[in-house]
Amino acid sequence: MNYIEDTITLLYIDINEFKESLYLYYIDIFPEDERKSLDLLKSSYNRGYTKIIKIQNNDILVGFMILNQIKNNGYAVLDYFAILPQYRNKNFGTRALEALINENNNFCGIFAEVEKVGLGIDEKENFLRERRKQFYERLGFEKLHFDLFLFDVVYMPYLFSCTDFDEDFVIDKILDIYKSIAGEERINKNCKFIKLH
Repeated sequence: MNYIEDTITLLYIDINEFKESLYLYYIDIFPEDERKSLDLLKSSYNRGYTKIIKIQNNDILVGFMILNQIKNNGYAVLDYFAILPQYRNKNFGTRALEALINENNNFCGIFAEVEKVGLGIDEKENFLRERRKQFYERLGFEKLHFDLFLFDVVYMPYLFSCTDFDEDFVIDKILDIYKSIAGEERINKNCKFIKLH
């Protein structure tokens, strides 16, 4: 019997393919209050700020990522990251994020938003948030000393850094990305970093 090694591939796709092959998964997996509209995703993709990435295992779709970055910023925001339900707990998420980090070693860092543990609607949701937190920490992401209030959702910001960093500097860079994607007025109104003591 021949053994075929699992191969994780990150495939960059365009907004039309996202709409055709991933959008229904996106709607199903992410709660409405955490989703960007298709129009906003399309706008940021067309301006070159957003990359849409299929995660494939031996040419089978197992998940996707949406990554935001602006020119000359140095940082990227991992805006959405999902493994399809039937492929979870099979190490695909870990391998996909490791591949993203390895492919993008020119970044100063990758920023991730994790919904704040303890604020979920029930025990199950808080358990899932704790697992997400532990997932990022296992991969070398560091919790910043801030909470992030973004469009009425409270997040714990995490950073995978490729360099020494100053948190205030990083937050300015992340805000620049947010403002480029969603507009300065919307971000000033709906985004706040709260320093933890």
